[in-house]
Amino acid sequence: MPTLECSQHRSSHSSGILMTPPTYARVQHRYAHLRMPTLECSQHRSGSLHSQLDEEEERRKRRREKNKVAAARCRNKKKERTEFLQRESERLELMNAELKTQIEELKQERQQLILMLNRHRPTCIVRTDSVKTPESEGNPLLEQLEKK
Repeated sequence: MPTLECSQHRSSHSSGILMTPPTYARVQHRYAHLRMPTLECSQHRSGSLHSQLDEEEERRKRRREKNKVAAARCRNKKKERTEFLQRESERLELMNAELKTQIEELKQERQQLILMLNRHRPTCIVRTDSVKTPESEGNPLLEQLEKK
């Protein structure tokens, strides 16, 4: 275990902040889980410690690389999804415009048929009391729903 003086000396040089021993001890304890294992000031890295640190660094490097690849894959999926939704939105807007045009055409055709029927009515020989006129008819869809 490093001595307090050794750790304090090392910390004050690295951070530029000089702390009193009780304050330093509290900070040291509070953030102990974030620190890498420390060595005695006079101790140098041994071969096994050096290899452990190298392995840890290699694991971190692999993990960062995997995360980088996963993030790129996620961004690509999000981009593809956005492009798909944009195309779908454009397709539906086009379809909506076509349907509105078709509705207008059908309304005009209906008006022309009503006009033709009204022109024909005075000369018609079929009894008109049994025939419903388009104006007197209700909505056929609503009538069907009411029957059910």
